[in-house]
Amino acid sequence: MSRAQIVVLITSLLVTGFVVEQVRQRRLAVEYSLIWIVAGLGMIFFSLWKNGIEYLAGLMGIYYAPSAIFVVFGVLVFVLCIHFSLAISKLSSNNRVLVQRVALLEDELSRVAVHHRNPTTETTGKGNL
Repeated sequence: MSRAQIVVLITSLLVTGFVVEQVRQRRLAVEYSLIWIVAGLGMIFFSLWKNGIEYLAGLMGIYYAPSAIFVVFGVLVFVLCIHFSLAISKLSSNNRVLVQRVALLEDELSRVAVHHRNPTTETTGKGNL
């Protein structure tokens, strides 16, 4: 095993261990950690398989094997961007719904407060909107 493989293996184990520890401590949600764990396991796999990058580059039609690493990381970054865009869109939509519900509750609360201050308005019909 070459020195580069050992460095990549140790780095991959540290990154994967860090992600797993963050999930264990509930600092990182499981759905966000899956991509990082798969990437870490892939790095571990290719650091143990000496000719793996050359094989992967051959499958992709890339003649210079280290370029395949950049292609793989580019795809990973693309997947992460799509994943986070979907998560942000969902959170934005949920936030809009929550703001509307809070506004309705505040309106109802103000109507109840007005009714408690002046209970005769409801019986005469003047306080209803």
